[in-house]
Amino acid sequence: MSVRPKYSQIADQLIQLIVSEKQQLNTRFFTENELSKKYNVSRSTIRAALSELEDLKFITKAKNTGYYVSYEPAKFDFAKFYSFSKVAHKENLAPTSELLMFAKTTPNYYIAQKLGLKQDELVYRIERLRMLNFQPILFEKTFLPAKRFPKLRRNELFKNSLYDLLSTKYALKIKDGEEEFFASLINARESELLDLKVGTPCLKIQRRTFDVDHIPFEFTITTAPSRYFSYKVPLANNEV
Repeated sequence: MSVRPKYSQIADQLIQLIVSEKQQLNTRFFTENELSKKYNVSRSTIRAALSELEDLKFITKAKNTGYYVSYEPAKFDFAKFYSFSKVAHKENLAPTSELLMFAKTTPNYYIAQKLGLKQDELVYRIERLRMLNFQPILFEKTFLPAKRFPKLRRNELFKNSLYDLLSTKYALKIKDGEEEFFASLINARESELLDLKVGTPCLKIQRRTFDVDHIPFEFTITTAPSRYFSYKVPLANNEV
């Protein structure tokens, strides 16, 4: 029987520390020097162990400051509608949102097509920065047909979730929706908002939502940094 490499054995022990919550999420992790002394091995062995933890998203290396325990991914079920706030509360996280923009504007061709509008028809453009435990994690741009939701007010968005507001104020009945995922990189503006480097990997999620008559009423583009979120999709082998 072959013996597992020392770095792999150390990686297992460090993972157990994190999983058992003896190392809290989003806190400073051990340094290479500390771990080298603790396990009486070379720094190169420790670096190999830490590399395994990075690959598995247990820790993240921050430039000039060392390693940190990675954020626990929020669990969103994309097979059904989800509420950011409700999911966050379920995970014992404190959700907050910063409303960056609320304006009436004309959409570009792509967004007009997604909402079934002419390009000269007005839309509400709503930009929000989503936070968990006061850490920015999502940037959302939402577009709504203005004629569908007259007299929508900025201050109303502070008091209600968007779907609850539209359902209550306009008797909207949501039927279903669709989402597309694209691999992308954080741009300059997103870098400032999400406190990440330009070029950091992320997902761009485009969501289009329909009412009971299958008329689109919402189009949202979400920037989701891969550092904070994981997505699980079930697969089935229909040939078995």
